[in-house]
Amino acid sequence: MHAQHSALNQQASQPQVQLSPQGFFSFPSKLSGTAANATDLTSIRINADWLCVVVSFACLIFAILEGFAYHNVTQAIAWGGPLFLGSLAITRWHAGQPLTMHINAALLVGMGALHVHIARGLPEYHFGFFMLLPVMLAYRDTRPLLSMGFFIVIHHIVFDMLQQAGYECYIFRGPFSGLPAVALHGFYVVIEVMLLSVIAQTLRQHALVAEESTALLNCLSQEKGINLRMRAQKDEYGHISPMGQVFNDYADNMAFVVAAFKMLRTDIRELSQIAKELGADNTQQMEDSLQASKKIRDFVQSLGNQTRIGQSTAELSKKVTEDSFDLLNELNQSLEQLQRISKQAFDSSQQIQTLYKEFQKELTPAVAQQLHTTLGTLDNLNERTNGFMARMDLLKSGLSAIENQLVAIDRATHQWVENGHGNQRQGWEVLGAMEGMQARTESAFKTLTNTVQTILRSDELMREMENRLSRFDI
Repeated sequence: MHAQHSALNQQASQPQVQLSPQGFFSFPSKLSGTAANATDLTSIRINADWLCVVVSFACLIFAILEGFAYHNVTQAIAWGGPLFLGSLAITRWHAGQPLTMHINAALLVGMGALHVHIARGLPEYHFGFFMLLPVMLAYRDTRPLLSMGFFIVIHHIVFDMLQQAGYECYIFRGPFSGLPAVALHGFYVVIEVMLLSVIAQTLRQHALVAEESTALLNCLSQEKGINLRMRAQKDEYGHISPMGQVFNDYADNMAFVVAAFKMLRTDIRELSQIAKELGADNTQQMEDSLQASKKIRDFVQSLGNQTRIGQSTAELSKKVTEDSFDLLNELNQSLEQLQRISKQAFDSSQQIQTLYKEFQKELTPAVAQQLHTTLGTLDNLNERTNGFMARMDLLKSGLSAIENQLVAIDRATHQWVENGHGNQRQGWEVLGAMEGMQARTESAFKTLTNTVQTILRSDELMREMENRLSRFDI
């Protein structure tokens, strides 16, 4: 079927080649105005009618030459002229009609009878009838053959009777004449008519097949469009020609193909619209993916910056904590020194008071006054030292609280840094996963883009096929 499809496509797409007739056959086709290789029976009958005119004209020329040979030109022209003109007239105005072929058959029999008559019944001129009978094969019909055979037999009978009656009508010459000669000639005519009828029937079948093939192939004309509604019909015997079967199969298959293509075209149109929308969404999603990846990268970088700030803060907190710890140690050392100073002042005051009690009587007023002054100074120093120590205790408590807060800050800062490093590592992992996913997404997007382009190209191809298949009428 594919081979038939291709062959019919080539035959339908290429212009039909008309073989120009050559030689003698070009003349009747020019007279009829119909192609010499026409396949319809009407054109065949028209060409055959004009062929009979040409043969009749040739018979007229032969009759005139024969008349010169037998000194009977007058009868050749008197009888041959009307016979030729009758054939020309009936063909000129009624070419292709069924009755015309019977009339032409009778007129050609008249030309054959004229040749025999001019030769005064010479048997050799009877061959003219057997030459004229095959001319009827041009009609590809048995009816003109039967008509010509019937007219030949009637001519032989009538002219033999007229010749036997003494009229100047010649059909036979010599002793072999009369009914035996008529019967023998009629026998040969009947046999030839039968043989030629078989050939004519075969030619008619070929003509019908050619006409059907031409009609079917005309349905595949590229200029007029391809008509797939046409189907080859069965004959009266219920048979269908091989060409008709091939055409019916081709038409059925192409009708299915065209119908399936129309359904496919609808699906491709919807798919093309979806592809266009996907193409637009694809571009937007790629841009969104790139923007999201950029934001994640910026976020991870900001996490790195915050981690570095946390590291700086942790180092500063550690230094502050160490400084606070050193300050607290120095404060403790200073407090210990003050405690020793206070103790020494208290001891000195006690010793001076003891000495004062022991040497009170022996001391001079000036020394006593100085001792009292020294004792007052020591007591004042002791009080101020105790007050300063009390304030130093408050400062120590404050520094201890600050130290505790700094330690907490240092721990929180270290936790912040550790969390920052962990978040940054997770961020880079997420970013790596996002980049891998983005790479896969871009690959998927590229595949989708290629698919969209393929669908769009398919849509363009479908448009071209739709233009081509629009010529198919199913």
